[in-house]
Amino acid sequence: MAHGFLAINGNNQVLVSSETRNLHFVGKALLNRSIRSFDGYGGLRHWAYQIACNVTPVPFFTMPVDAYYAVAAVRQVAAGVWEIEIIRSGTSELAPEVYVFSDPRGATGNGGTNYGMLVMRDDGTPSFDSRLAPLSVTGGAMVAPPSDPLSSTPSGLSWEYCSSDASQQFAPNRYNEFQVSAGNGNAKPIFYYPSLAQAEREVGFYGNRCIEKGFYSQPCADGGGICGGYSCIRRLKGTSTYWAFYRSGIRFVGGYLRCGWITCEASCHYSMNDSSRGWVIGVYVPPTSASASGGQWPYSNETLNLQNTAVIIGNGARYD
Repeated sequence: MAHGFLAINGNNQVLVSSETRNLHFVGKALLNRSIRSFDGYGGLRHWAYQIACNVTPVPFFTMPVDAYYAVAAVRQVAAGVWEIEIIRSGTSELAPEVYVFSDPRGATGNGGTNYGMLVMRDDGTPSFDSRLAPLSVTGGAMVAPPSDPLSSTPSGLSWEYCSSDASQQFAPNRYNEFQVSAGNGNAKPIFYYPSLAQAEREVGFYGNRCIEKGFYSQPCADGGGICGGYSCIRRLKGTSTYWAFYRSGIRFVGGYLRCGWITCEASCHYSMNDSSRGWVIGVYVPPTSASASGGQWPYSNETLNLQNTAVIIGNGARYD
């Protein structure tokens, strides 16, 4: 830039610049409602928070229980009102706190003062304002989950009407680990991580069995009257496809960030056929067939957006 303001640290990293907007504290988002929850498949808690902000907010979350967390969505739901979705694995009902930051145009500060340093952009809008509690980054990393949420392919499930409980076999159990510093004296770590990576895994099971035996009859191939025998006269066959859909999340354990998976949806779809052969003694009856299907179809069996994503760590205690 030909003119302006630039502050860098000892590692030549930009701290404040008149060309880019720094993040400043807006406030804590309020828990609005629970969107979805279940205990199987590794567990899911999916919450919606809301906050008033004039520009797009950047949410950070705490980790009150040992589990995987992520920001699932940020959307404007009314003029100046934003909804933030947080997902977490596990079965605890303890919801995280959500700290919200934005550029100075949306920040209100946490008490504030009448003096400080204000840096303006060339369009006359603020890029940094020390009076409005700017974000202090204490750590971070680039992370990505493993390509497969599962260490082994689910097996041995029933092919009949999705009758097996697949919740244990489809629970995600793989992660990548990254060493990271949360910052010295970081009394209350808060994390920004958007869940971009998605994965789906599905396994289909096919089978058939005889559900009624008896004498069947039909015209002989050579036209010599009625031919038949004692055999299976009614048979059930079909396929059950079990599946689960995952989104990436992070977990902070003893100075390490684990990037793994959170199950966000799971179900099974079945397609069955109940058919009978023509039978009765001496009289030919046309065979019958009845089909049935149910459950939810899976998504495609693939992994998407498996690229490194930034995790930013701050100290929430500075904004309480």
